Amino acid sequence: MKKLINILILTFLTFNLSIAEVENFTSVVVERIDVEILETLDSAEVYPNPADDHVFLRIKNTESFSEIKIEVMSIIGTKMQVTSDKMDARLYKIDLSNIPVGHYYMLLTVDSKKSLKKFLKK
Repeated sequence: MKKLINILILTFLTFNLSIAEVENFTSVVVERIDVEILETLDSAEVYPNPADDHVFLRIKNTESFSEIKIEVMSIIGTKMQVTSDKMDARLYKIDLSNIPVGHYYMLLTVDSKKSLKKFLKK
């Protein structure tokens, strides 16, 4: 009986350690993905700045992300109606011809992470 109790305790401890290892691994993977997203958003470039009728958005390392949401907002937060064309895996062209001259923000969203890039339309 004592051997059976020892085996049960050992099995229980092994199972709990395995779950803890899986939780730690999952946490590390999620943290790594979050860091990759933040690095990608921080390295995004908007050019030319100031812009005329369009700007380009260059994003590094987009292969690991399924969708990047691009929004253009006025300096007071009004969402502007613009269109964006994906030129290749890392380059987007945003048409600014329908918005007036002024200061704007490009809001980039990947998963729940967001980044603002400021630019000027002349």
